[in-house]
Amino acid sequence: MTNNNGERSQPVKVLVVDDETLVRTMMCDALQAIGYAPLTASSGEKALQTVKAERPACVLLDIMMPDLDGYDTCAALKADAGTASMPVILVSATTDGRVIRHAEKAGAATVLRKPVRMDELQRAIVLALDSRARARTVEAG
Repeated sequence: MTNNNGERSQPVKVLVVDDETLVRTMMCDALQAIGYAPLTASSGEKALQTVKAERPACVLLDIMMPDLDGYDTCAALKADAGTASMPVILVSATTDGRVIRHAEKAGAATVLRKPVRMDELQRAIVLALDSRARARTVEAG
């Protein structure tokens, strides 16, 4: 990846959180192929720890996980002043109205349906990061 000056920049870190190893591996491979630096966590609790340690630019978060589910993990990130502006994209096998409403209430940027197509994933990340950048510009201005 290059920055606005044409210089090589560090790949953007994206945290992939899913309790299924195969899903994490597939999403990480796809993210790496399009230039991101994927990080992984297998649970909501591990995601919260990884976010504090690694400071990813964006989090892809499965909804259905044991213990701390995606909604509660997202809400915890949004409740913390240090991570409140970090975009969270929820991923689910279903995207009915109830799921969408619950995701919005938790503070998610959007919800993607599994299996996630690469073009949808890339578009969702770009939009989430652009939205975060615009919000920072408005705060600074």
